[in-house]
Amino acid sequence: MHSSVLDELTEVLFAGLSRSDQRTKGAQYLRGLIAAEGRKSVRNIAAQVGGPELAQSLHHFIASSTWDWKPVSRALQRHADRELRFAAWVAHAQPIPRGGRQAIGVWGVAKDVTVPVKWNLLRSGEEVAECVAAATLGADPSTVGPRPVVLDIPGADPRPVFDRYMRAGAPLLSAVPADLPVLEQGPGRGRRPLPASRLLQLNRMLRRPAEWTDPATGVVRRSLVAGVRVEWADHPLLLVGQWDSGQGQPVHCWLTNLTATPLGVLLRLAKFPQRVERDFANSASHVGTLDYEGRSSDGWHRHMTLAAAAHVAQVVAAQRARVRPWSQCMGSMERMGYSA
Repeated sequence: MHSSVLDELTEVLFAGLSRSDQRTKGAQYLRGLIAAEGRKSVRNIAAQVGGPELAQSLHHFIASSTWDWKPVSRALQRHADRELRFAAWVAHAQPIPRGGRQAIGVWGVAKDVTVPVKWNLLRSGEEVAECVAAATLGADPSTVGPRPVVLDIPGADPRPVFDRYMRAGAPLLSAVPADLPVLEQGPGRGRRPLPASRLLQLNRMLRRPAEWTDPATGVVRRSLVAGVRVEWADHPLLLVGQWDSGQGQPVHCWLTNLTATPLGVLLRLAKFPQRVERDFANSASHVGTLDYEGRSSDGWHRHMTLAAAAHVAQVVAAQRARVRPWSQCMGSMERMGYSA
């Protein structure tokens, strides 16, 4: 008999922990995140995997134990990528209820699903660059090739991200403000930077229709899209704009180093963050993403890593059982051999 999805994932995630008691606690916490109903408090998790007496030891395992969450996160990313075959990565910003801070989640986007594979606390604009750059760690370019990273974080400076990705020759697409000054390439062009939306409007004769699927409704929509080659932050890039009607300014602007990619493909790629937002809203309560109770930064990262693992386990189980996650995920987990 094949191992269950959860057993497979548990073996992958915790194989590197040297202590057997930590491997046991990791498996218990992960199972409890999936099985507990309502808020994923340590008490509720413990009640699902052995009883209230486990609450204190599970709290210690998350809040103040010695195990390093980073290798576990990398193992999760590799395992999820092998199972789901991501087409792209998305960096998603999420406010943290306690302390007024933000988290950056790195999500893998596959054909039908998105899953988080890494979470970092955000303290400064530089950390966005570090977090986004880490999105491609653990992928095997020899088998699947480099995947583009899509960045849509309002208020974040994309300059250090583009600096890093251009040096690495890695693909990146980032939403940018309509008033971002950019300089059009080409002979005879003015050497004065213009706001992104203004430059796109001046080149509106380049617009072409493109179809994309609205993540909120599943309805196929058609927009006009245009691309203009520009220089920005000393990098040769493509400025992409979307219009939802034939008149007026573009409703969205992006910069990308994918200058040879068809505009319709870029537009559909740019919509991936909306898929992530939808899936986060549907999944957060199921896996306890926002339910960490402690104050330790390491504890928060441990909890979030295992919450991401719980998300991956349920999506993989649903994929194998050919059902939609969240509405029928617990049933599919049972069919794959899991019991609390």
